[in-house]
Amino acid sequence: MRYILSITILLMTVSIYATMNSDFESFRRDLSMQTAQWKDSAHHQAIRESRDTRDYEVGDTRTFWRWNLSVMPPSWIQSEATCRAVGEHCYLFVADDQWGVHMDQDDVDTVMPYLEEHTMNSELYGAVEMDIDLFGPLPDELDNDPKLIVFYSALGQFNGSQFDGYFSPYNQVTEAEAQQMNPSGHSNECEMIYMTCYPLDPVDPIRISVLSHELQHLIHWGGDPNEDTWVDEGCAELAMVWFGMPDPITGFNTNPDNSLIEWDQQFADYVKVMLFFTYFAEHYDDGSIIPDIVANPANGINGISAELLAHDYTIPFESIFLGWTIANYLNDPVPYEGLYGYELLDLPSFHTQNLHTTLPDDGSGTVSGWAAEYTKVVTGNVPPTFNITTTSSILIAEIRIGIDPAATQLGIWTCEDELSFTSQATSDEFSSVILVFSNAGNTSVSYEYTVEAQNSVDEPQTIEPITFNLAPNPYRSGNLSLSIPSSKPVPVSIFNVRGQIVRQLRTNDQGVAQWDGRDLDGKQVAEGVYLFKADTQTGPVVKKMTVIR
Repeated sequence: MRYILSITILLMTVSIYATMNSDFESFRRDLSMQTAQWKDSAHHQAIRESRDTRDYEVGDTRTFWRWNLSVMPPSWIQSEATCRAVGEHCYLFVADDQWGVHMDQDDVDTVMPYLEEHTMNSELYGAVEMDIDLFGPLPDELDNDPKLIVFYSALGQFNGSQFDGYFSPYNQVTEAEAQQMNPSGHSNECEMIYMTCYPLDPVDPIRISVLSHELQHLIHWGGDPNEDTWVDEGCAELAMVWFGMPDPITGFNTNPDNSLIEWDQQFADYVKVMLFFTYFAEHYDDGSIIPDIVANPANGINGISAELLAHDYTIPFESIFLGWTIANYLNDPVPYEGLYGYELLDLPSFHTQNLHTTLPDDGSGTVSGWAAEYTKVVTGNVPPTFNITTTSSILIAEIRIGIDPAATQLGIWTCEDELSFTSQATSDEFSSVILVFSNAGNTSVSYEYTVEAQNSVDEPQTIEPITFNLAPNPYRSGNLSLSIPSSKPVPVSIFNVRGQIVRQLRTNDQGVAQWDGRDLDGKQVAEGVYLFKADTQTGPVVKKMTVIR
């Protein structure tokens, strides 16, 4: 019910984290790069050490600088504000001119538990602790105060765009440094995020989820202030997924030829990076790779690739990208142990560029760099043969959609200039064939193809599914046995449904490992669903297991 409500709310408004004015995004990214020169400087360290630890109480007042978002780029205004709540991790301030008008104590009492106590997904922690656990520590650049300030005011609108909230890098430098960057610039010299209480409702579910989104931007600034926008925004969107109120999946699925790494400030851009980082976290996060990516000084693909190597993954980023483009269309938890599916998101259908219901036929297209297109062929009694020509190298996946989902098969090809192969999909076992043209490169690739109904001696390169056994499953007590068909030891990671690592194992030379139901601290795990991820030579394999007490 809450997710349906979030779709309704979001489609009625345009938010700063969604389709905000492109001038603002350029303005904000430029600020992050400028403020990086002072980050963690000796001067800042001396300032921090010289200041007493601040300790606001309810009723304390302060004047904050904030942006006037009714013009672009934003101008500056000052707002008197009062502390309305204090928690373990944050202070909540509300602009005095909005108190009793657009925000009151009931609103504060609604928001504060989501910051401090629980999310929409978990009773274990609030948004602040969740983001710290999943992305890294809050920076403490100047004020010698570990707590975050969340400041609610009327953010207004610009050209019809209404703003949910924002993070300003200006607050990470001194007032003098801010004015050195921009004579009209100002800093509150503290870690804070800004949220709206007008014209948007501050307690709408999607707006509460945005708290975790904007906080991730602050954490990411602390880890890597020069990060590529698509990575920073992807992590912020992932925060909303983990919080339990993600953005609706729309726009990108109807036009998947949208480069993952290019940022055009459209709503579809937020959706594509949300999907990628959710897929990445579900299948490759060992419990620390996401915060390590946030902290890695390298940007974009380089930073992700560096952390894959640091975390002992042999799979290249290009292969993960290919798997993601397959999962976006297939999204099936059954074949290949769920490697091409999502646990946390329900995806709508993805658009097919070409559809073939009778053969022979032909088609063509152009795929942008780091994007994908899909072609569907409804199979007949004779397997289809594909003859493909491309202007440059491109990855092609052939998904043979099984009438029984467990029968779904996959073939992977690299087409340099020309490629011909015959599918093994017939109407007896398969309903259709999907060709995924996945461009893991920086430049666009054009392609043409013919598809014919004829037999061929060529065999596609089918990826044989790797499976492993867990017994007993469900698990109650004692030892759980895990066996993997492998000639050498295989690392196995156990995760809970929030993506947090529970235990790490390694099989012996016979491919067998035992688990006693305990976590990293030696405590028995709670009831629930757990994911076992085995990092095999041909890629990660995931299996689900249920603990019953």
